[in-house]
Amino acid sequence: MQTLSERILWRLEQTGKKKAGLARYAGIAAPSVTKWINGETKRLEGSNLLKAAEYLECDPAWLSTGEGDWQVKALLRPIQLWEQEEELSEDQYVFIPSLEVKLSAGAGTAIWHLDEAGQRQAYTRKWASRVGIDPTCAATMVVSGSSMEPRYQDGDSIVVDYCQRDTIIDGKVYAIALNAEVFIKRLFKEVDGSIRIVSDNTDKIRYPDKIVSPQFMDRLQIIGRVVALAGSAT
Repeated sequence: MQTLSERILWRLEQTGKKKAGLARYAGIAAPSVTKWINGETKRLEGSNLLKAAEYLECDPAWLSTGEGDWQVKALLRPIQLWEQEEELSEDQYVFIPSLEVKLSAGAGTAIWHLDEAGQRQAYTRKWASRVGIDPTCAATMVVSGSSMEPRYQDGDSIVVDYCQRDTIIDGKVYAIALNAEVFIKRLFKEVDGSIRIVSDNTDKIRYPDKIVSPQFMDRLQIIGRVVALAGSAT
């Protein structure tokens, strides 16, 4: 993506956010954001750049210049190697178990439980607080497949808030079970009560949007909302 406009539009699309929300978050007038998007503004700097990057969930340097990785690298390094939980202070770390999801035979109903017996992942309390993780409702899952690239890569570890499954927030990413398969996808509410299921991958031939209409809503189970990309497999 060569221009600021292209980068902003791509991140708005990927996050499901609106330019009006960007203007409010940055504390500027809507016409200013329009100039960013229509190409009149070629480069952002200072507080406008930092606020826009925060809202668009991307790296400020990438947003400004288009160079480097768009992902916020600081969010990819909260995990430390350790052998026993006793090695880490509970005052500084939270310990999050993995979420094991299995599908029952026949109806494809998802049954999940926390793997408390296995080794839990440790995260600093400061990081968990910054990204909004509630340790009492959090569990980790591993991404499988490429449908949510580039944000979520195959093998990445994500943190799922399984207390957030009763209300869908438009454009947010959720772990779901649908028709005997488990996915992470962006969800959008339609005016007729349907749910639109969207992959981040721009290859819509391989990963087309799916619509779950109200009469088939029993086929969709919300496991929880993805609240953080906890670490990469690479």
